Amino acid sequence: MRCITIAPEEEQAKLLRPNCSVGVRKRRRAVGRALLFLLFLVPGLVMPAAPPRSADHNFVLAEKFYREQAFSPAEKLYSQVDPTSADYPLAQLRLGTIYYLTGRPTQAEKCFSIYLRFQKTPEAYCLLAGALFNQQKFPLAVSAAQHALELDPKFAKAYTVLGMIHTAGKNFTSAEADYRQALKLNDHDSDTWFMLGRTLFFRDDFTEAAKAFEHALAINPQSVRSYENLARTKDVMGDVKGAEQCYQEGLRAGRDKTLFDPHIYVQYGEFLLKLGRPEDGQRVVEEGLRTAPSDAELHYELSKIDFRMNRLPAAAQEGEMALRLDGPDYKVDFLLAQIYTAMGNTEEASKHASRAAQSAPNSNP
Repeated sequence: MRCITIAPEEEQAKLLRPNCSVGVRKRRRAVGRALLFLLFLVPGLVMPAAPPRSADHNFVLAEKFYREQAFSPAEKLYSQVDPTSADYPLAQLRLGTIYYLTGRPTQAEKCFSIYLRFQKTPEAYCLLAGALFNQQKFPLAVSAAQHALELDPKFAKAYTVLGMIHTAGKNFTSAEADYRQALKLNDHDSDTWFMLGRTLFFRDDFTEAAKAFEHALAINPQSVRSYENLARTKDVMGDVKGAEQCYQEGLRAGRDKTLFDPHIYVQYGEFLLKLGRPEDGQRVVEEGLRTAPSDAELHYELSKIDFRMNRLPAAAQEGEMALRLDGPDYKVDFLLAQIYTAMGNTEEASKHASRAAQSAPNSNP
């Protein structure tokens, strides 16, 4: 359905205040990224076969754009399909998918709900569950997934959705049971193997988590997030060489993707910095920034690297850029407080230290 990887994704979901920190927002984006996969689990929803000829020119042209993944013009045309048209229900399903892929779950929920008034399918209920999940409407998401199972008790994807919901609630035992039920029904599902790996990682069962990620990659060798999470798992297990190899393979796979996810660049840069290789980390992060120049996480990571290399003005500039792009973040403010202290700018250091203390997760509202 990321925006839910995980950055790290130790908490896939949390009820969030409007002015939450970037660290928390990263977890919220992680939720979206993890659920985006559900769209691609449902045959025909993202890249459908050509529909029957229609008298509605807007719908026909919208379908063409949709198949080409030109979502902006497709959205405009789908929204013009008349509610009295026979194409209206499918247009709403397409709109919901576009809204979901572009991070607008509230609008996606509305469109999926309209479609379900006309045709109740387990696929559409799973998509609705994903839109609800990304709004932290967990009980409603569970209900939608259960409706899918009422229509088809062997609909494996619904169990995957339930597993993700249970993971968000940190009920990892139930989540693992859901994923294994989904895999019992369909063991050739790369995304479910990936999500099982995440749950096992959360439970500190790193050996089994690595096996699950390897299953995911055996099915889909182009899964960037599987490489990233396998790399993190190998790193925790002490296999530094294996972790770096996974990061490099993930970068290669990501360069061929239509939808760019900068997170692996952040994680690889952090990994290299931890190994005492800031110059290599800088090259990785800057490669990510060439494609995603407005990604706050990448700017924050580059700020850390610049600080480690004692390039203080550059570090301050990157940290301030991260804040401009994504708002208050206690980790960025804490880093900037250290940078400005090293620069001898006590006024800015004090300002950022105060902000970091106010927005830290354990601080009072």
